[in-house]
Amino acid sequence: MPDRNPTLPTFASLIGKDIVSRAFFVALVLGSVLTLVNQPNAIFRGAAVQILPLVLVYLTPFIVVTISQALGSHRAIREAQFGLGGTRRNDGFFVTAMSHGIPMRALFLAAIVGITNTLITALSLLVSSGTLSNLPTTILGQAFILPMLFGLISQTISYRRAVAATNHNPNQSPKPLSNLPGELS
Repeated sequence: MPDRNPTLPTFASLIGKDIVSRAFFVALVLGSVLTLVNQPNAIFRGAAVQILPLVLVYLTPFIVVTISQALGSHRAIREAQFGLGGTRRNDGFFVTAMSHGIPMRALFLAAIVGITNTLITALSLLVSSGTLSNLPTTILGQAFILPMLFGLISQTISYRRAVAATNHNPNQSPKPLSNLPGELS
C-alpha cells in the first residue's frame, strides 16, 4: 500500500539542468524555423527585423517546454507515489498524451501563453502605430496553437520518461485519477 502522505517534489525542484537544456534546444530550433517563416523579408531581403516577435518566438517555446516537462514529471511522480499505476509499457504515445490530465494542462498553459503573447503584441503595435489594424493574425494563431501542441508533446515525453524511471508494475491497470489528491475533478 503506497504511503498516502508522501513528500512530493516541488514544481520548481523538477526544473533541472536536463529540462532546461532540452527546452533550450527546442526553443532554438523552433524559434529559428518560426523566424524564417514569420520574417523572411528581414532575413533574405534586408528589411528591418521585428525585435519583439523575434524575442517571443524563442522565449515562448522555452517557457512552454520547461513548464510542460516539469508538469509531466510532477504528474508521473504523484501517480507513482499514490499508487495510481501510471502508463503501462504497451500504452502508446497517443494514449499517454490523451490521458493523465495532459490535454487540459496543455490547453490551460497554451491559453495563458497565447493571451500573454497577444496582449504583448497588441500593446506593442498600439504604442508603435496607434492602431491594431495591422495585428498579425498568423502570429497570433501561432501564439495559441504551437504552445498547445508543444505543451502536449513535452508533457507526454516527460511523463513517460518519469514513469520509466519509477519502480512500478507495468502490468498493473491504472486506478481512476479522480482519487488523486489536489486534482480538479
